[in-house]
Amino acid sequence: MRGKVKYVTRSIWYKENVQTVWSSDYHAVRYTNTYAVLYNGDKVNIDEDDIRDYYDRSRITDVLINELSNDLHNVWINYSEGDDEDYWLGGELSDYI
Repeated sequence: MRGKVKYVTRSIWYKENVQTVWSSDYHAVRYTNTYAVLYNGDKVNIDEDDIRDYYDRSRITDVLINELSNDLHNVWINYSEGDDEDYWLGGELSDYI
């Protein structure tokens, strides 16, 4: 499939770590997901390791997501549907920037 990027955003959420709940020192596990929102409403996952490699950064910050959003704004991308009914970017991030 093919679509035009409207903006890029990142979701961050926490889930309780039930494996170590017996311990007095346990913390929630942090999960993240970066995706491009297309003009047709589809959300396309972007591999976060690919983002770190392309921008040569060790951490993904709000500033980096804003830069990525500006770089991909109005860019046509190819994407496909994965096994879990999520959409994934076709190819590497460097193919589109």
